[in-house]
Amino acid sequence: MGVTLEDILANAKSGSTVHVTITSNEEDGIASYAAGELVYTAQTGGAVLGGPRLKPARMATLPDKPMAYHFSDRRLDIDSHTAPFIRTPRQPFNANATEPLSVEVTRMSGPNTAVTLSFFGGAATLEMERRGKLLVGVGPALGQSEPGVYVLSFNGFAAPPQ
Repeated sequence: MGVTLEDILANAKSGSTVHVTITSNEEDGIASYAAGELVYTAQTGGAVLGGPRLKPARMATLPDKPMAYHFSDRRLDIDSHTAPFIRTPRQPFNANATEPLSVEVTRMSGPNTAVTLSFFGGAATLEMERRGKLLVGVGPALGQSEPGVYVLSFNGFAAPPQ
């Protein structure tokens, strides 16, 4: 059962692990999928005029623990019983051909949320809006198409280790 970003902001403590799933789809039929953990950091500063600068609450992958990013156009040969010259890989989302994905989620001052995705050696920040318990936004194309639609779900969180 999913939770909202507001549930996390109200109840998680710094160091909590937040479980997320990210998907995308674009008009050329390429879809992507990643699931993993982000580490939550609570908002700091900004409470006193002239005091420490506001740092909004955020959650991000650890630098040494990116998510495995799967793609529908990366296929796996699952028909090993066929003749060797007529094999055609047909299983999408080949787990042997993933890319590392780093994610950072930061609450913006308005109703939307900034989600930065780092993959393929670059980074893109999406302005995502809430749709029920999901965050939805438009982001970079993975193939030769117009930008894709990205969906992020929060699948729960766990308190930091004591």
